[in-house]
Amino acid sequence: MLKKSIDEQENEIPDIFLLAFLLGDPKIREKRTWDDLARSFFKQYREVIYSYCHYDTGPLDLERIRVKEPKLFIEYLSGMVRSGMFGDCSYEELADYIYMIFQTDFEKSYICSILKNAHEDYLHIHDQIRREMKLEPKRKNGIFNN
Repeated sequence: MLKKSIDEQENEIPDIFLLAFLLGDPKIREKRTWDDLARSFFKQYREVIYSYCHYDTGPLDLERIRVKEPKLFIEYLSGMVRSGMFGDCSYEELADYIYMIFQTDFEKSYICSILKNAHEDYLHIHDQIRREMKLEPKRKNGIFNN
């Protein structure tokens, strides 16, 4: 019924944004029925809201990638970011991307905490892989030249 009412509007954007502010309010979300309505609304109009704000999330109809051992995965990524694999990417920025792309069941703040506090062994593992990759062309030349 809400969708029908919005669709009847000549310009639906103002109504969508007013409802987004209303249904996004934490006090409103405390009530189960309102929270159910909010979830339904944001599922229905997510793409419209993002598009109007010029926010590109990529293909919206794809589910996030499930990770079997999320803490281990995040710690490996921490080693990669510490070694400069991601350029100037901050822990916070990487946490945002991990949260957006991977299903870890962790909040962004916890992902960021894992990235910052990962054990140094993960950096050493990454360093060893980089050393192995540097040797790879020499190995290929040796294999193909025999």
